[in-house]
Amino acid sequence: MASTAVASLQTIWDCKWSRPGYRLTGVEDQLQPETLWVCVRGERRGVTEEDCEKCPHWEMDGGSLPHDA
Repeated sequence: MASTAVASLQTIWDCKWSRPGYRLTGVEDQLQPETLWVCVRGERRGVTEEDCEKCPHWEMDGGSLPHDA
């Protein structure tokens, strides 16, 4: 008998609080002013995908919802 598992992921790009970090072209990652992603809930801070996966404040970005045809 077949079974199906469904996993629900909280991703950085789907959260209403996440934004791409401020980055400079031609500058190495360790010298960038911000990380690749930042959280703007409260004080702006760098976040990783692992941070968002477990964040209790994660909220779906309204722009990411599928639209009716």
